[in-house]
Amino acid sequence: MRYATSRSIEVLPTPVQGVVNTIVDWIPLGIVVLVWELVSGGIVATDVLPAPATVGAEIVDLFVSGEVFSHLFISLFRVGVGLGLSILVGVLLGVGMARSDPVENFFDIFLSMTYPIPKTALVPLAILWLGVGTKTAILIVFLACLLPIVLNANNAAENVDQNLVWAAQMMGTDERSILYKIVFPATIPEIMTGVRQAVPIAFIALVSAELIASNAGMGYLILTSGQIGNYPTMFANIVIISAVAFVAVRAFEEARGRLLVWT
Repeated sequence: MRYATSRSIEVLPTPVQGVVNTIVDWIPLGIVVLVWELVSGGIVATDVLPAPATVGAEIVDLFVSGEVFSHLFISLFRVGVGLGLSILVGVLLGVGMARSDPVENFFDIFLSMTYPIPKTALVPLAILWLGVGTKTAILIVFLACLLPIVLNANNAAENVDQNLVWAAQMMGTDERSILYKIVFPATIPEIMTGVRQAVPIAFIALVSAELIASNAGMGYLILTSGQIGNYPTMFANIVIISAVAFVAVRAFEEARGRLLVWT
């Protein structure tokens, strides 16, 4: 059915195709909002589940007053640093495990043991080490994003065309040059896939950490609004951070498409 629909759209002019595709993409969200509107004040009291219009008005008020900007900046800073560190460490670790048996033997069992642990379960321990605030949030984001990047980088490095490596070795190329000139470029597409997986995980981990161990940020605003029963503000902050995460994912996908055009 989806294939037939796509073929039907292809016969339309290109600008019309873009409009139709956009509408189709946003239909699920429209359904969610409609169900939300029907449930609010019907099945669930508006005091507990404010209507979408009420939440929308609260979002406007938060931006007009500027109250949300400082907390949003803090959250984005935490996501950026935590995700950036996970990319740096994850790529080095994943490629290192693929190219060195001692590195793989040392880290493989560690990663296998820590993989099933929900990273938010480490928040109390992180609080003991780093206290409440930015450092703890960054650590949780880093740990949550690390594994998908490591796995994708490792898988990519293990599947590099060995003929290219052998040819470089026969010409006297040292291991460091092989890494930078052959292995790393060949792993970029899969590394980008790992980062794509990590971006939404980063926001999930961030909000979870800020709900428990922060005195600022979007998670903190969600928590404090809920605690005092200000549910319109609570839902408004949830929608804002969800929209920011959505934009971040789409922006990364666009950047990845442009960066990997040569593939």
